[in-house]
Amino acid sequence: MAITESSIKDALREVIDPELHHNVVDLGFIQEIEIVGDYVHLDIQLTTPYCPFADQIVGRMREAVEKVPGVNKVEIERACMKED
Repeated sequence: MAITESSIKDALREVIDPELHHNVVDLGFIQEIEIVGDYVHLDIQLTTPYCPFADQIVGRMREAVEKVPGVNKVEIERACMKED
């Protein structure tokens, strides 16, 4: 079964930001999903550079994507939204 962007987003919808109480997909954290075979690369953008839960959120995102059938490698590149 091929890995799809939809299956990755479905998995990521299970990851809830502990501070904002919404999932990372609906919050717009996912900027890009790249799938090559069994490899998934995510570009994400968190709301603030000082997010106290950043490591926790990224860890949960990695765990969620690793559970998608067929995924063997996950890389997550993160940035933070710039403050004006």
